[in-house]
Amino acid sequence: MVVTRSRLYVLLAAAVVLVALLAGLVAWLAWDSAEGPALEQEPVAATALLLPEQHLFADAVRARLELVIDGKRVDPATADVGANFEPYRNLRPPRRTRDDSGPLTRIRYDYVLACLRAACLPKGNGRVELPGAALQFKVKGTPGLQTATVEWPPIGTAGRIDPKQLEQAALRAELRDLPPPTYRVSPLGVQLIALLLAILCFAGAAILAIRFLPLDRMVAWLGRHRADRRSSLERALALVRESTDGGQPEDGRRALERLAHELRGVRNPELAGTASQLAWSESAPAESGVAPLSQDVERVIEEKR
Repeated sequence: MVVTRSRLYVLLAAAVVLVALLAGLVAWLAWDSAEGPALEQEPVAATALLLPEQHLFADAVRARLELVIDGKRVDPATADVGANFEPYRNLRPPRRTRDDSGPLTRIRYDYVLACLRAACLPKGNGRVELPGAALQFKVKGTPGLQTATVEWPPIGTAGRIDPKQLEQAALRAELRDLPPPTYRVSPLGVQLIALLLAILCFAGAAILAIRFLPLDRMVAWLGRHRADRRSSLERALALVRESTDGGQPEDGRRALERLAHELRGVRNPELAGTASQLAWSESAPAESGVAPLSQDVERVIEEKR
């Protein structure tokens, strides 16, 4: 196949598209199955949060306890939390969610609390200290469970009315949970579209950049280094035709002698002798005299095939 400028451009563009697709596939697989980092020291990291930090009497308070567990050292199924929010009261059962990312597991506990008794009203500095949450888990390769305590941050509350009149007050607070989030477009679809757009932008920019490459010089270089799959006899015959078709007489003689050498290599001394006679004849080799020899050599090549 002869390499031309247009063919080289198409081949380079196809290679760019293939590389972009492979890079996108690798990025998607790495994104979808990334192991993520592991915890360096403690096998379990815990974070406690109370919102809002300052609230009024009977307002809902959301408490969140988040655990990040190194699955290589701790079995996430053994992790358990016991939380006591006295004098606050739980308004609903806690919600537990789990999210795995490679060797790390994140477990989150969400609570909804409220101050509905005079006992949780602040005294002194106006801050309320809640009891710590008890955490237990099992480290792989060790007997028994390990325990730890997670401290809640202090929280401030303020009464709406005088504590002495609390029994006569009619509470009208109402707690409503927001519905789960909805999406007009699936998050997975957004990820796929974004990845495809990135691939198209990269491929388009690379294809445009190919136009600035020295394609003519690349074609010439490839033409010089393109593998010649012809046999030595075929190349010798082609050289004879080229040299006798408007070439120098000396080149024609050398080409015929080379053809004679190749014919001796394929054990055809008769044609080899004819080629040598033409090479060293008094008159310069001409196309008319070489044509019969060329036809005979072509028949030999076909027989060899």
